[in-house]
Amino acid sequence: MPLLRQSSAARLHRRKPMIHASDADVHAGKGKAAAQDNVEMETLHVVQEVASPQQEVDTEQATVVHTGVEDAKAEGKIEADGGPHPLRAKAAPQEVHAEPVKAVVDDGDADATQAAGTTRPEEKLHNGKTEVAQDNFVRKHDLQEFESIQSHGGLGLSLTDKGLLLNVLGHFSAYLPSALCVLGAVWGGAWTWLTFVVGWVVVPIADLILGADSYNLTEEEEKKFAESVWFRVVTWFHFPIQVATVTFGAYWVATHDLTWAEWLGVTFSIGTAEGFGIGCVHELIHRPGTVDFVSGVLSLCWSNYGHFWIEHLWGHHRNVASPLDPASSDVGDNVWTFVPRCMWLSFVEAWGIEAKILKSRGKGALSVDNRILQAYAVTALVAGAYHQAFGLAALPFFFAQGFIAAWIVDNTNYIEHYGLRRKEVSPGVYERVGWLHAWDTPELLSNSLLFKIQRHPDHHTNAGRPYQVLRTYPQAPTLPTGYAGMIALSWFPPLFWYVMDWRVALVKEQEREFRATGTLLGNAYPFPDGAQAVYSFDTEADKLFIPADYVVRASSNQPAFDQYAAQKEGRRGVSQYGRNRGSRVAALLALVLAVVGGAAVYGGFGATVHVQTDRAVRALPRPTLFDRLGGLEGIRPLVSSIYAKHTADPLTAAWFEGKNHPVVEEHVVEFFAAGTGGDVTYTGRGMLDVHRGMQISGEAFLAVQDHVLTSLAEHGYGQAVKDEVLGILFSLRPDVLPDLKPIATAATGSAVEEGEL
Repeated sequence: MPLLRQSSAARLHRRKPMIHASDADVHAGKGKAAAQDNVEMETLHVVQEVASPQQEVDTEQATVVHTGVEDAKAEGKIEADGGPHPLRAKAAPQEVHAEPVKAVVDDGDADATQAAGTTRPEEKLHNGKTEVAQDNFVRKHDLQEFESIQSHGGLGLSLTDKGLLLNVLGHFSAYLPSALCVLGAVWGGAWTWLTFVVGWVVVPIADLILGADSYNLTEEEEKKFAESVWFRVVTWFHFPIQVATVTFGAYWVATHDLTWAEWLGVTFSIGTAEGFGIGCVHELIHRPGTVDFVSGVLSLCWSNYGHFWIEHLWGHHRNVASPLDPASSDVGDNVWTFVPRCMWLSFVEAWGIEAKILKSRGKGALSVDNRILQAYAVTALVAGAYHQAFGLAALPFFFAQGFIAAWIVDNTNYIEHYGLRRKEVSPGVYERVGWLHAWDTPELLSNSLLFKIQRHPDHHTNAGRPYQVLRTYPQAPTLPTGYAGMIALSWFPPLFWYVMDWRVALVKEQEREFRATGTLLGNAYPFPDGAQAVYSFDTEADKLFIPADYVVRASSNQPAFDQYAAQKEGRRGVSQYGRNRGSRVAALLALVLAVVGGAAVYGGFGATVHVQTDRAVRALPRPTLFDRLGGLEGIRPLVSSIYAKHTADPLTAAWFEGKNHPVVEEHVVEFFAAGTGGDVTYTGRGMLDVHRGMQISGEAFLAVQDHVLTSLAEHGYGQAVKDEVLGILFSLRPDVLPDLKPIATAATGSAVEEGEL
């Protein structure tokens, strides 16, 4: 397949000069004379005002001048009631001129075409490419190239057609990453990276093998799915599971002595799990139900990204696939600069949107009703609660996992609209959002994990459709694999551009074909009608950002063009999902055998491998116990607390009677610092000389241990530090406690031998 790389975005966004039609010519009927040979259609694309939310855009019915009306209806260019096609239904005033182009009605029947007064476009082969001369449109790429990007390969397994129950259960897989986070942290070592590796390596590989679930529900099935409450119930699990996972992570990093590699593993794994949750959160913030919406917003608060939903609902959905949208990437954008820019500009836009909504309700931007301020107040309260419960060590983790989750959110935006742009029909005014303005990917596994957010063209065209009934069509811009694989690929910009830029070029050719002929890949319009780009729980706010005239009620959930029938007929330009299935089955069997064989090997010597790996990770450079105790600044108050307990406890107080307490305490500080790895010299007497003759009993020894543990806890040290300090104490027992006596039990008076302690 040829590589159609472009060196700059400009090459992919050249526009032909607009040719302005004369209203006088149209109404005088001059267009009819030219229609003896061709069907002439004045293409007036629906536009959406995006430059200034304050500007109202009135719409009027477009005039469609043509001959051969009945044939045009049959091809789906106009509807049966004489109205225009949904994507050609409205025109913006204010001197918004559309480019008049000629559309050829071609239903595959030459006689019927000629009878309708049309001329079949001339086809010729030039340099191995099929060129179709349809007025101003010339196809530059062979249809086989389009078919190749539509075919996702893999086994082509499907779940959407397996009934309501299995589809609901399939979406519970979205919570597996959180479970893996807990397992990885508990297992420790390299396992702390488990969710990160599964998310960005295993899932992409599985997507490539399992392939695409390209099934679209029938009207009857869609009605059942849309009315089922169980698809909502499965999303309600997200927020409590997220809270539990993040809380576990805060507890774990604060109370366990982790290496830097382990800390990063836990943090990146939990951040990945919450980032994968964007599919569910995205669905929740679009739903009108209170439980759904509030759950989605609170989830964003736990990810420190509480403004996202405002910008997404009324900014991104209004401005998508235009230069006005900070969340729509263009050809050549680098993800490492795009995401930080998107984070900042999205916040700025969200603030402006919220200020406008508040102003429409007679309130100021700094009002207590500002939902951005409310969201970040919740985030601050959550951070304060974690600090109170687990100490200062929990806060770096909490903010880091939130940043990682937020990065994944905007990294997802980067791949969802890369290189796609709506046509600007007048300054700051763009055509209505449609099926060619977002990338689609029907992969079975990642769509289950992400609540079908990957069926993205349908979502942006019809934002009110719940996730379970979203549709996928191969003629829409199609990514080569699922979101997980594409996000990981985007981390290597040159490779991402190599894979994506020529696909953008193909989509641009599809757009040119549609504008010139009203067809896509030589077939009739392949998408269902209906459109509503902005949809939220707040219908009054929606009206501020999209005029009601731009909402088009769908007549059916099915397109007029039957892609399955066309595929059976061997028509070109339609997807070939079943291609090479035999080799893919063999690949899946090989993978299963590899997994089974690996499990068997692990059962034999895997435990040893795990121990060795764990030791290797723990052997990485790590702070000394002296450093983790805070150096002398941390040890002095700790020793002071221990010493105070020694002198106050009747079991140990007698040892310190008549002593020079400041000198003794300073010697204990030196001993503690030197024993924990500090560069400090102990200037006191030897341990054996100091403690000889003190007649330390078993009860007194336990009291000393309790003093140390209690003081460590009071100063906020975790269990790992406690265990290490006690280990040092026990190692010195022969010198420090030479006169240790057996401990008499209270119940029997029998003694516990020294060796049993």
